[in-house]
Amino acid sequence: MKQLDPKSLRNAFGSYMTGVTVITAMSNDGKPVGFTANSFTSVSLDPPLLLVCPAKSLSSFDVFANCKHFAVNILSEDQQNISNIFAGSKDDRFSQIEWHKDEYGNPIIKGALTHFSCKTDRNLDAGDHHLLVGEVLDFSSREGHGLGYASGGYFSLALEREAAEISTQEKHVNVGVIIEHNGKVLLSQKDGKETLPSTTTDDNTNAVSTIQQFLADNGIDAQLGAVFSIYENTKTNTNYIFYRAIANSSETKGLGEYVSIFDIAEQDFATPAMHSMMTRYATESENGLYGVYVGQEEQGHVH
Repeated sequence: MKQLDPKSLRNAFGSYMTGVTVITAMSNDGKPVGFTANSFTSVSLDPPLLLVCPAKSLSSFDVFANCKHFAVNILSEDQQNISNIFAGSKDDRFSQIEWHKDEYGNPIIKGALTHFSCKTDRNLDAGDHHLLVGEVLDFSSREGHGLGYASGGYFSLALEREAAEISTQEKHVNVGVIIEHNGKVLLSQKDGKETLPSTTTDDNTNAVSTIQQFLADNGIDAQLGAVFSIYENTKTNTNYIFYRAIANSSETKGLGEYVSIFDIAEQDFATPAMHSMMTRYATESENGLYGVYVGQEEQGHVH
C-alpha cells in the first residue's frame, strides 16, 4: 500500500470548503466541554441523524466517546474568535463566551447561526478519530451566513459575494493579491514604491477567475484564499479587491521579493490605502484573525 504523507493529505482534505462548528457536551462532573470542527455531516432526515468526528487527541475525547447527549453549534460569520477559542485555547473556554444549557443539559453557544441538540445514536472507532452519530432531538436556526473554512483560512460568504458582484457589475476592477509564504509577503515595485501583485478584470471575467489566471500566467504556485479588502477610490471611480493567498514555494518568478511580515509597516507603499491595508494584515497575522475591509479608500469598516 502506498505510504501517504500526512501533511500533504491534511492539506488536500482542507481544500474542501466547509462551515465551522463547535461541538459541545457536559462531562459527568457537570463541566462544559467543546471543540471546533469542520467535520460535520447531515446523515438522514428519517430518522434525523448527523455525524461529527472527535479526534482521539482531544483533551475532552473521553467525554465525547461516552456522552449520551451532545450539541452541534454552527458558527455565524462573525464568530471567528469563538472558533479559535475552541480550537486552541487552553484556558476555560466557556468563561470567554456567552452560552446556556438546553433542556438536555448541552451547552448552546449564543449567537450561533444554527444549533442541533442530539442524543448519541452510535459511537464508532475510526482510526485516530471516532464517528459520533447523533439523533437530532431539537434544533433552532436563524437567517444569516455561516463562517466558512478552506485551505487553512476562514472566509465570509456574504463578503465573497459582495466582491463577486462588484467585479461583475463594474468594468475594469483592480484585483490584487497578498501572497504569503513562511511569514513573508510578496511585494512588487512600481515607480520606486512598494505595491502588491495585481491585475485588472475585463468585460468577461470576475475577480476570482482574473486573479487565478494572473497567478497561473506568472507561474506562481499559490492557493487563493478569502477576500481581504474591498474599497473604492472615489476620485478615480476605481474599485479595488484584494485577496489573501498562500504560496507553496518561495519562487517569485520576477514579480518582486518576499518581505517579512514584521517589516511591513516600514515599507514605502504606493498609496496610503495600501499602507493601511498591509499594516492591518501584519497585525491580524499575529493572531490569525483576519477581517475584511469594506468601504472607500479613506473611510470604511472592517467586518
